[in-house]
Order: sequence, then C-alpha cells, then structure tokens
Amino acid sequence: MSTLLTIWKKELRDAIRDKRSVLAAMSYAFFGPALMAVAFFFLISQLTDKEDIGINIHGADAAPEFVQYLNQQGIVEREKPWPSGTTPIDLTIPASWDEDLRQGSPVELTLKADWSAQKQQSDLERVEQAIRSYGSQIAAFRLLTRGIDPRVVTPLQVNKQDLATRGSKAALIMGSVLVFILMSVFWSGMNVAIDISAGERERHSLEFLLTQPTSSFNIVTGKALAASTFALFGALLTLVIVPGVFAFVPLSKIGMSLSFAPHMLLTMWLLLVPLALLAAALQLFVSFRAKNFKEAQTYISFLLIVPMAAAFGVEFAKVKTPALFYLPLTGQHQAFLSMIRGEDVNWQAALICSVITLAAAIGLYRVIAKMLRSEKTVFGL
Repeated sequence: MSTLLTIWKKELRDAIRDKRSVLAAMSYAFFGPALMAVAFFFLISQLTDKEDIGINIHGADAAPEFVQYLNQQGIVEREKPWPSGTTPIDLTIPASWDEDLRQGSPVELTLKADWSAQKQQSDLERVEQAIRSYGSQIAAFRLLTRGIDPRVVTPLQVNKQDLATRGSKAALIMGSVLVFILMSVFWSGMNVAIDISAGERERHSLEFLLTQPTSSFNIVTGKALAASTFALFGALLTLVIVPGVFAFVPLSKIGMSLSFAPHMLLTMWLLLVPLALLAAALQLFVSFRAKNFKEAQTYISFLLIVPMAAAFGVEFAKVKTPALFYLPLTGQHQAFLSMIRGEDVNWQAALICSVITLAAAIGLYRVIAKMLRSEKTVFGL
C-alpha cells in the first residue's frame, strides 16, 4: 500500500505540473453544462414564444373572416421583408372560397414553405393548427345546420390526467445533461491517462519505473488512481456547476423544475467513483496498446464515442431491460434518472452495478500489468 500511494502521488504531482491536463479537466466541466444550458434556453424560448407570426397571405379578400381568425391566433400578414436565405411562408386562399363553402366542398388552401427549416418549425405548426381549428369550426356549423349534433363524430373523448411531477418532466430533457455528467469522468482524465502511459514511454521513463522493486500491478494501479483523481475532480466541478448554470434556464415556463440537493450531488459523485476507475483503466489499456503519443490520442478519441453512444442510446431507447440497472455506465445513468425524477432509487442495483464496474476495472488493471511485462508494450514495438 505504501508503494502504491507513492506511485499515485508521483504521477499526480507530474500531472499537476502539466497545465494542459488541469485546464482540460476544468474546461469540460465549465463548457459542457454551459453549452447544454444555452441550448435548452433557446429551445424553451422557441416553445414559449407567443409573438405574432408574419406570413404572406394571398387572396385575403376572398375570406376576410378566416383572415380575421388567423389574426386572433397571432398569424398576421408580414410587412417586413424576409431575411436573405430564408424561404417565405406563403398561404394562398382560392377565389372560390365562398362558392366552395356554399356547396359544402372542401376548400383547397395552399401552404408553401420549407419544412426542413428548423427555425420555422414552430411557426409552421402554429399555422397548421390554426387552419385545422378553423376547419373544425366549419365542420361543426355544417352539422348543426343539418340538425346533427357535432359530438356524434367524436364518439370517444379522452380526459387526460397528468400525474407527472415537475421533476419527472424535467427528467425528459435532463437525460442528455446526465450523459454529459457521466462523460465527465472520461474527458477529464483523458490527457493524464495518455501522458502517464504513452507519454512516459516516449520520454523513456517507463522502463526506469518498471525497474523499481514493486509489482507492475501496483504501478498500473497507481497510474490509474492518478488519472481517476483528475476524472473525479472534473466530475465534481461538473456537478457543482450544473445546478448554478441551469438556475438561469426558465424551466418553469414549460412546467418543469429541477432541484439538486447537496446530498444528491454527493451521491452522484460517489456513484461516479467506480466509473472513473474503469474509465482510467480503458484509457490506459488503449494508450499502452498504441505505438506513440499521437496514436494514443487518436485511439482514445474513438474510444470516447463508445460510452457516449451507449449512454445516448439508452436515453432514447424505447425498450429498456432490467439489465441496464446493473451494467457499468447504464446503471449509473438509471440511478441518476431516478434521482432527478424524485423516485426511489434501486440502491441494490446501484450497489451491484458499482461492484461490477469496480471488478471490471481491477480486471483490466491486471491485464495491463501483464502487458507491461512484455518488451513489446514497454518499448512500443
């Protein structure tokens, strides 16, 4: 244990001297939550924006009542020119509007726009909803003039009673934020893991370390602890910054609220400890398999895609099996979701997941220690 702590302190002291490693751990913690908060801020602004929508209305004289109804719904004739590069939204009302209504024929309106434009999605939905609503009113009037109760065409009526809490609603959009929290242990310790493996091999200090009177397993574990320390430091910064950043996001406008109690943040951080040890093991394994420093950076960049794809895949998967509560990464993610929703956490599954994650990390440490007994790994042959 004394040798292990000595190696850990040595690697940690060397990593702290490298300002890039410290900045990398801090940069992800700062910019990750900030970018997500900005994205959610603009998304909520678009969802709650009730300003008038200006569109081009052609043939307005043929249906003045319909145009007046659109104006009441916040859809008006556009007076300003359209910005360059923006496709106009054109609504064409046929001249046969009155004649078609008298004959009971459907009126063919033409709505011309670019449905692939993300900025106009909410505007187009509001226009289409207004047109459908006016059409429903006309259909109801036609049935009444024929002595038919309009309710006969709606034999089933669903009364929705939403039992979701404000916290569970927030979990719908906070799932992606939780992925960033999980990925913090991979990003924050990445530079350190590369430097103390492939970097030391290029500096020819690795073979000197291996000649010391200690086992290769202790050396690998000490290096992993150093990388994990940076990973957990970055995770701690992320957990501290997320509540502060999202305090400025107006979640209440869409009926959501988010509360990060200190004990919940501490629990999240403790659940990230085994994952940080596993992340360091994976990065050390890939770095020692690489031939040089640059090759290790390339391989680990691809390695980061795997946990990110797994986390997002679980987040948006429609079918979720109970096994996800026990596997590394997905188990921590499910526990975090339960905390955000305000539900009871399956602590037994969380504990088993932590044990499995820790066991996988130790097993990988032994594999790396065995690799370091080979000259091919030590000298990058």
